[in-house]
Amino acid sequence: MSVRRLLPGALAVLALGVFVYAFTLGRGTTDVVATADAVEQLVPARGAQVLRQAEIGIDLAPEWTALLVVNGVEIPEDQLRRVEAQNQVFFTAGPGMEIEELPAGPVQVTALIWRPVAGETREDADRVQWSFQVV
Repeated sequence: MSVRRLLPGALAVLALGVFVYAFTLGRGTTDVVATADAVEQLVPARGAQVLRQAEIGIDLAPEWTALLVVNGVEIPEDQLRRVEAQNQVFFTAGPGMEIEELPAGPVQVTALIWRPVAGETREDADRVQWSFQVV
């Protein structure tokens, strides 16, 4: 057999192998589209300018839950305000709270989000990060 006859078949086998390999790369990872669709609103919005007493939170699609980390400090569950019916999680800094006052300047928030109804736990959480300015 000549090389000219084998080349198209070899290329087809190689392309199929690359396709199968690419398909298996996605296994075990979170669906990026589902995660993006999970977030309905960030409070305050990315890049917003807010006062020190501003509420921080995330509004999620049905079936999602979250916890908040503000400037690297995880907010304890008993300091979060949850609106279960709306899948919302909020935190407001104040006396006796983990963060008593938001510092002037940039504030970085990370929401760890996951779907308990899908059997996910905090260990399966995806990160949603945003920042805003405190004036």
